[in-house]
Amino acid sequence: MRARLAARLLLASGLASLAAGAAEQESNPRTDYTAYTRPAGRTALGPFKLELGLIDEVTIGTYVPPWFAYPALGVVIPNGYVKIGSSRRNRFTLAGRAGYTFIDGKGIAELADKQASASAAAFASEVDASLRVTPALFLSLGVDYSHIHAIGSADQLASSIEGASTADTWSTRLLTEWHLTRSFALSLLLRYLIYQSPLNADVDADSGVLTVQGDLSGEGTRRRRVSVVPGVAFEGQNWELQAGIGYGVAYVPIIGMPTANAWPIVDLGFAFRFDLY
Repeated sequence: MRARLAARLLLASGLASLAAGAAEQESNPRTDYTAYTRPAGRTALGPFKLELGLIDEVTIGTYVPPWFAYPALGVVIPNGYVKIGSSRRNRFTLAGRAGYTFIDGKGIAELADKQASASAAAFASEVDASLRVTPALFLSLGVDYSHIHAIGSADQLASSIEGASTADTWSTRLLTEWHLTRSFALSLLLRYLIYQSPLNADVDADSGVLTVQGDLSGEGTRRRRVSVVPGVAFEGQNWELQAGIGYGVAYVPIIGMPTANAWPIVDLGFAFRFDLY
């Protein structure tokens, strides 16, 4: 009799812990790789990004490091994104996100030839679906699209070169989260590169005597497509931390473009939370 009572108490305690964890997930959801948004007025500030929930279904944000690129590049790199989703209180949630990053020509000149003049813009978007399978198990499926467009020119000794290049990428991912307690969870992120277009370049060269126009494209002969990143997540009263280490195709932060080869991957997120209103 006592054994049955102890077992029932243990089961009740476990269910209560899972329910509390689910409630915590609803009020402070993970917004990376999921369809969840920040609650209205909730701000998350960290070394990697800043997010604000305008209303429960709309979150705006920016990546912090590019704004501090001035010492290295002489310019800041403005960027931002907006995410719109359905109610996170439902078991099934949908969301869409769009972001934009602009790199001024002065910054590119610092990275390349001082005589070069160029600018680049990156557009990244995603569609996400998240499902609360149980109070402790969450699945999130997403599709990502990235587009980069660069325009530049360079003056050489006897010629000038002008051109524009573009690249597009489609990828998909699956994030599994298993919340063991209110403050600790295990995660597994799987990503697959569906398609990356060849790098297309339209080039005009003028030497004063001869003008040459060209349409060039290039594509790697070998392409890695899969990346696997297991990780952990910690949740405090006013802070959150996600960390993962894996291997495979690495995606350049902010612009979302993949690398051609497989690399060790470190996925890290940290932020303090507070309410503005």
